[in-house]
Amino acid sequence: MKLIHSFFLLLAITTTLTANEALPPDEEKALQQHNDDQAQEPGAVLFTPPEGWHFADPKKLPRSVKVMVVGKSSSEYPPSLNLATEKFDGTLKQYLKIVKEINDRSGAEWKDLGTIRTQAGDASLSQVDAKTKWGTERLMHVIVIRDGIVYIMTAGALKDEFPRYYKEFFTSMRSLRFNKNAYDMVSDAKRRDLLEKAVDDLKQKWVVYLHQYEKTAQPATTDLAIKAFESPDFQNQSWQPFKANLQREFSDHGTVWQQHVLNNTKDELLH
Repeated sequence: MKLIHSFFLLLAITTTLTANEALPPDEEKALQQHNDDQAQEPGAVLFTPPEGWHFADPKKLPRSVKVMVVGKSSSEYPPSLNLATEKFDGTLKQYLKIVKEINDRSGAEWKDLGTIRTQAGDASLSQVDAKTKWGTERLMHVIVIRDGIVYIMTAGALKDEFPRYYKEFFTSMRSLRFNKNAYDMVSDAKRRDLLEKAVDDLKQKWVVYLHQYEKTAQPATTDLAIKAFESPDFQNQSWQPFKANLQREFSDHGTVWQQHVLNNTKDELLH
């Protein structure tokens, strides 16, 4: 309850904190490149922002808000879209019940608008109207729960101006999507099989090597697996050849994808 409560309190002020603070061109370009890289990561959640909207400074966003884009307006409360996440061990129905209770207690007018079809599948669509010093604000939330994580995409603007941005808001909200996992991103079945075989072969080599390492390691330590992984023998004979093969055979998938496979494979070996 604490996490969700804090999140919804912050949503109402996020736009006013960052909306009129455009980043310098070089920082905007670097942030755009970072988001482009993140969009290539397997399993990443993302959306397509309206053309011409700029990124808000991530340093001034709540930690739960992953990205925020802001449009142009003559008012002090311009339109915005943001994507946030938080952990939640429950169902969408339970989550929405908590959301309603929080907004009821704060005096905000919350409505369940049913569902919206997004590229991530059917999602909850809800609306909140709340009074601020700039006038009544309207927030529209698209909410999806997957694997214990809540993904909340929020469109915000002054209530009187909200209809002006309907087309841009709904186009971006419907673009909410999840990237495929690392294996599914390899569309060619033969290449996918080769990747899976390379990972399986590495795991078998690791089991044998770790067993041998445990016999010779002195003294035994709790971080023995890490020491075994970092040992020159395993690095030179198994890990580095696997890494080189991945970079050579799957260069077309880019460094972000490759690093994701390496990180996941390492985690699987050590756990």
